[in-house]
Amino acid sequence: MEEAKYVSRILLPMLMHYRVSSEHVCSGSGARDATAQLVEQFAYEYGETYDAYLATESDREYFVDSAERGAVAYHRRGRHLIVGGSLLAPPEACDSLLAEFIAHAHERQLQVSFVNVPRSQTKLFRRHGLQITKWGEEPIICLQETTWQGKEFGWVRRQENFCSRQGATFEEVVPDVDDPTYRDRIVPELLAVSDAHIGATLHRRELPVFEGRFCPLHMQRRRLFVARRAGRIEAFVVCNPGMGGDFWAIEIYRRLPDAVRGVIPFLIMKILRRLKEEGACYASLSLVPFVRCETAVRGDSGCLRVGANFWWKHLNVIFDMQGIYHFKSRFRPHYRELYVAAKPGLTLRSSISLALAWKVLSFNPLRLLRRMLFQWGARRRTLAKPDWRPERLIHKLRPADAPHANAAGSAAEAETANDAMLLAE
Repeated sequence: MEEAKYVSRILLPMLMHYRVSSEHVCSGSGARDATAQLVEQFAYEYGETYDAYLATESDREYFVDSAERGAVAYHRRGRHLIVGGSLLAPPEACDSLLAEFIAHAHERQLQVSFVNVPRSQTKLFRRHGLQITKWGEEPIICLQETTWQGKEFGWVRRQENFCSRQGATFEEVVPDVDDPTYRDRIVPELLAVSDAHIGATLHRRELPVFEGRFCPLHMQRRRLFVARRAGRIEAFVVCNPGMGGDFWAIEIYRRLPDAVRGVIPFLIMKILRRLKEEGACYASLSLVPFVRCETAVRGDSGCLRVGANFWWKHLNVIFDMQGIYHFKSRFRPHYRELYVAAKPGLTLRSSISLALAWKVLSFNPLRLLRRMLFQWGARRRTLAKPDWRPERLIHKLRPADAPHANAAGSAAEAETANDAMLLAE
């Protein structure tokens, strides 16, 4: 049984080949491997959203432009191509890459949905005829501007200090598959933590496409941080890279059910401090789906907007969007608006396709009933409520060697640009 589990959880993901668009790459395994390496490099250098490095996941297919200057990684569901991580290319190559990919899909009568498109790229997608619909926000920590001092950071400092007093220690683990200590001792412990965490959720599985899967022997340039106490690993966090190392996304975090209280905030705070010391510019706390999606965007999908708002208000027992916002808001981040860019526009059918690809509706109804009866109580009244507009709104991320003026501004400054470009006329 243990051998079968090891094969299914570790060896098979490593042996799976990446699928690549036959438009530009031949079908030999050597070509697939070479393209996978190229796309990984693009994701590391040019990715600037939390999910850009998910291009390295085994369920992705690839489209590489004719000049091999950029790529698109997508998940295919029937005739629907679901693209994550936006355009993996330098800014000057994004226009041609998008044009080639749209032409590629049109020739094959395929529908395209780019998910998690930053607001700074929406004008480009509009020019190519894609419908723009807001579907969430990405909390971003501007590391070099943040000190974690003052009353507003009191809660995260208390979690950090409490865990330290309880004997929790912070450590970065190098995921070297050739190291027998990591492979034979640390990996099984990490998988035990992961299984215990996932087993306590409604879905009892990793949700694909928009979230990363934990593959400890296929980490590539991801970084792994653990919290230990009394000689055991109680929690871990996986960070995805982007912008050539200027950007890191805290994308997977898991803990044991009996871990010390506050261990995940403890880990996140230690990671943020480490990244700041290293000179990184930004840390992402990953997507908060459906937050502040009430306002119509010019030409958007009413179907997705209404569905997002209904979920935000009524379906958190299935996937807790409000709880995610509450937790991440404790770190006092800036917020960056993320959109779905679709061609042709999103319909009820394509919106459902996004949900089915995410598998967020795949669960046992009896577990949902038990959760509603015994686990869903008065604590909901204490959750943070998002303002109509974020206090700190960030429009465009800039690398460390670029000027940072106006990268993050007040909500009032951001409103003018937002209204001019996006709000319904």
